[in-house]
Amino acid sequence: MGHSWAQFIREDRRAADAAVRARHDSACRRRHPQPFTDYLRDRHMPDDPNNKGNEPGHNTGNGPGDTPPSKPKRRLPRWARWTLEGLVFIAALLAVQAWMGPDLPEGEIPGMAAETIDGKQLTLGGPAGEPTVVVFWATWCGYCDLEMPWLVDLVDDHRVITVAMQSGDANTVRAHMRENDLEKLPVINDPDGQIAASLGVNVTPTFLFFDQTGRVAHSTTGLTSPWGVRLRMWWMNRAAD
Repeated sequence: MGHSWAQFIREDRRAADAAVRARHDSACRRRHPQPFTDYLRDRHMPDDPNNKGNEPGHNTGNGPGDTPPSKPKRRLPRWARWTLEGLVFIAALLAVQAWMGPDLPEGEIPGMAAETIDGKQLTLGGPAGEPTVVVFWATWCGYCDLEMPWLVDLVDDHRVITVAMQSGDANTVRAHMRENDLEKLPVINDPDGQIAASLGVNVTPTFLFFDQTGRVAHSTTGLTSPWGVRLRMWWMNRAAD
């Protein structure tokens, strides 16, 4: 009888333990997709380098021996970023201008006789005795429309010659000059682009700065400022004195 009673107590205790475990497993299944025993095992797993975020086993760097979290990258100050971007833009602009610039022959360029649309004889290149700026432009060039007006004022102080590149016949160029109040500028018509090709010019507008010996001292393409042109002319005049 005593033996049966002790056996009954053990079986009852096993049944109670099984019921408690079943309740735990049922509750864990509702909260976690894995059994309670597996959940407890994973909570105590060592760090897994493949785990990310706050997953079980993630290295937080809070415990002894843990690798500290990486520090955020330092960003450049705003003024430093603007300065760097400005330098990159200027370098790119200079590279484009150098690529678009004329492929000029070295040394003195032989003089080329040409006639303006008004019938005047002029010479491009060769010793002219004074610095000269030769501007290649076109009636269809939008940038040229911005620069030609202030070239009219430059004629009063410096020797300026313009070349209408592939812009039609003389009557077409003459009408364009009249409509835009540019008649004060001396214009050589280059309908087929031969004059431009002989000087390596293929982009409008292009400015060629000839010194008094007929050598091209400076050249630039695209948009430029009147003060930039005047500064180059002043420098060449000073060098000639």
